[in-house]
Amino acid sequence: MIVFLFACAQLGELAKASAPEASAAAPLPACATEGEAQGARGCLSGALGCGSRLSGTTLGGDSAWDDDFYAAAFCFPAGQHHSGAERVYTLTAPKDTQVTVRMTSTCVDLDLAAVAWDYDGRCPTVNHPITECEGDVRPGPGGSVMMQAFHERQYLIVVDGKDGAVGPFELSVECAPLRPLEDRARAPVK
Repeated sequence: MIVFLFACAQLGELAKASAPEASAAAPLPACATEGEAQGARGCLSGALGCGSRLSGTTLGGDSAWDDDFYAAAFCFPAGQHHSGAERVYTLTAPKDTQVTVRMTSTCVDLDLAAVAWDYDGRCPTVNHPITECEGDVRPGPGGSVMMQAFHERQYLIVVDGKDGAVGPFELSVECAPLRPLEDRARAPVK
């Protein structure tokens, strides 16, 4: 009888531990604190422009985009396990400009993407056709994405973590003029 009661108690504990509401979120790294978290406005956390520098954290961001979204938009290969909070910023690239966005995160491995999207108060979902996405999933303390805008183009800049990872990051935006169309057309092919 004692063995039976012990087994029932163990099964009860196992059931509690495997219940969805009992599953623990990914532990916060020591460098991410609850005090850093700022809520997103819809899916947006703010705006960037040429020359912008921004410090932020994915803690407290939306969790709207996942592997299915990134794979459908051809941002990242499938199976990267993007399941955590992301931060999304608008960026309007001026006409005939090359824009480079750099992200660093010395605390946690975060990924960076730039999704071409004309933001009108709503963000794309897995059901929206995305015509352009540049992503950087290299392991380590940061990454960069580069876009060439031949006409004014709006992008959503996304910082996201794998397996629920959250933490601080820094973004910087650099813009440089593209060569005039006539010069690009005359460039020799190598």
